Amino acid sequence: MALAKIVLSTVGSIVVTTILVCSIIHYYNPLELHEYLFFGFKNMFTKFSNQLTMVIAEFDGLVNNEIYEAAEIYLGNKLSPNIH
Repeated sequence: MALAKIVLSTVGSIVVTTILVCSIIHYYNPLELHEYLFFGFKNMFTKFSNQLTMVIAEFDGLVNNEIYEAAEIYLGNKLSPNIH
């Protein structure tokens, strides 16, 4: 019971401090700096491509995978020769 009180007290203090610091930073920072930091964090988390990548197994056990064959026929003329 004492451990739960300590954990809740610590988490509560951290949350309140974080909210206070964020509100002070938001209030005193100019809008341009706020946007610069926001887009910097956004770009840091979106460095990866937003395109969907799907891997289709060529074989389903011992037989050919029909989805793979259909994708190969459909995408065969759409892909450049160096992309497989």
